[in-house]
This record gives sequence, structure tokens and C-alpha cells, in this order.
Amino acid sequence: MMKLVMGLGNPGEEYKNHRHNVGYMILDRMAKKLGVDMEIRKKKTIFGRGKHGRMEYLLLKPLTFMNLSGEAALYMASFMKILVDDIIVIYDDMNVPVGKFRVVPAKKDDDIYGDREPKEGPLKHNGIKSIEDSLKSNNFTRIGVGIGNPAENEEIADFLLAPFTKEERRKIKDISEEIIDAACIALFESPKAAKNKYND
Repeated sequence: MMKLVMGLGNPGEEYKNHRHNVGYMILDRMAKKLGVDMEIRKKKTIFGRGKHGRMEYLLLKPLTFMNLSGEAALYMASFMKILVDDIIVIYDDMNVPVGKFRVVPAKKDDDIYGDREPKEGPLKHNGIKSIEDSLKSNNFTRIGVGIGNPAENEEIADFLLAPFTKEERRKIKDISEEIIDAACIALFESPKAAKNKYND
């Protein structure tokens, strides 16, 4: 069995510390914790491989820009024969306050009740939309890292493509271990277990 964890962001040093790149930041820390080398480059992706018992997994960052994240998801899911509901996506979520995060599990075939909470809030994420469009499904697990939302007169793009403030960086750092733990629980146990542990 192969599973996939994606961290979303924009490639390039100029975007490194932007709010929109928190998925990259968390995935890099997760790779370090799990001892996975992120050094394989294929088809506009960079990824590393790991093993946990009989399960293999990939940690991946798309090297497309955010709006084309789905290309990387589709390529890797097709190439490695990964089911959509075995994909976990870590991304920046404007619908969640800074210092919080939210786990939305994929619905499994044996889950007769399904996932009744909305996949996203009113502020949509272009990387998530690209993945949904490319996979022709929204049935993947999401871990939305809260970045807050723009001021009333601030353009969304300007907000996303700006660096975190010092206070925001501190809040993200304070919860980064919990986000990584949630991602590991989702990967190695189940997304529902991660949701039950961490969602308010």
C-alpha cells in the first residue's frame, strides 16, 4: 500500500516565508522528524519515500505554482497507483485563525455516515481546487493550517504572498509539532483519529 502526503506552496526563495507556503514549511519539518530525505525530483515535484511497517508513503511538494498543484497530485497518484482517499494535503487555510488547524478526513467506503462537515469555508484555496479538478474528486484528507484572513480592504493575493508577522510566526511555530503529529496519525493510523484528537 502506498500513501501520499502533499504540502502546498510556491517554489522559489522569494516565496519561502510567505503565508501561502506554510504547507511547504510543515512538510519539511515532517520529513525531518520522520528521517525522509526530500531529494527525488520528477515531473515538477520534489519528494521523499518512507516506510512504516508494510505501508510505504511519499512526502511531496509540487514544484508547479500553487494554482497548478493538481498536476503534481494527478501525476503521482497515477504513477504510484495511490487512491484519492489515501492522499493527505497540508495547506494554508484562510478560514481558520492563526495558531489553529483543522483536519477534514476523506470519506472511506466503509464509513456509512460520511464526513458531514464542509470541506472548506467561504474563502477558497486555489491549490485545493486544482487538486480537486485534476483528481476529479474532493475525497482526500485535508489539514488546513490557519493563517487568518485579509483585512477588509486588502487583496487576497497580497495577503497570501506576504511574509508572516513575527507574532504569526511564533503562533505557527507553537503548533507545528501538533500539526505534524496530526499528519502522522492521519498517515499511520487514520485521518479520523487525527480529527478526533485535534479538532475542537
